[in-house]
Amino acid sequence: MALSKADKAEIAAMFEAFSFRMGGAGQQSRPVERMVMDTLTGEVFPIVKESAEAFSHRMGPGRQYVPFPEQVVGAAIETALVPSKRKKAMTKFNRAVKEGMKIVRKSTSYGKKGNISNSKKAFSAVTKSVSKARKGGKLAKSGVLRKVQQKAKQILGKEVTRRKKYAKGPAGKLAEMKDRLRLRR
Repeated sequence: MALSKADKAEIAAMFEAFSFRMGGAGQQSRPVERMVMDTLTGEVFPIVKESAEAFSHRMGPGRQYVPFPEQVVGAAIETALVPSKRKKAMTKFNRAVKEGMKIVRKSTSYGKKGNISNSKKAFSAVTKSVSKARKGGKLAKSGVLRKVQQKAKQILGKEVTRRKKYAKGPAGKLAEMKDRLRLRR
C-alpha cells in the first residue's frame, strides 16, 4: 500500500515532534506516563474536570490524595499496557484426574472421608488409573480405583480405545510398522 503525500507529511511531523521531545542526542525520551499525562491535561481534562474532581479525593486514615490527572493516567496505562492473561483450558486428562481425586477424597481408601493421609500415593494411583483408562485398559475389579476409571472413561469419551499390543522384539516392531503404514494410506 503506497502512502499518500498527506500521510508522509504527517509521519514526518510525528518524527520531528519526537526528535524535539528527545532534546537532541544523549537525552532520554519522555516516559509513556508523562506523554499520556500531557495529552490528557491539554485535551481531556478541561472537558471533564468539574464533574470528575468530586470523585478524585481519597480520604480516611492511611489513604492519600491522588489528583484526578494521575488517576486517569494510571487507569489508561493499566488498560493499555498490562496484558490480560487468558486462562488455559483444562485438558480432559487433568479433568479426569481432578474428578478421580474427588472420588478418592470421598472414600476411606487413603484415609478418613474428606481427608487423604498420603496424598502423593493417592495422586499416583489416580493418575495411573486414569492413564490406564485412557489407553483402553481393563477396569479394576472393585474398589475406589474402579470408580475412578469409570469416571475417567466418561470424561475422556470416545477417545478411549483399546490399543493393539505387539510382540516384543523385531517381529513386533515390524508388525507395528506395517499397521502404521496401512493407516496412513
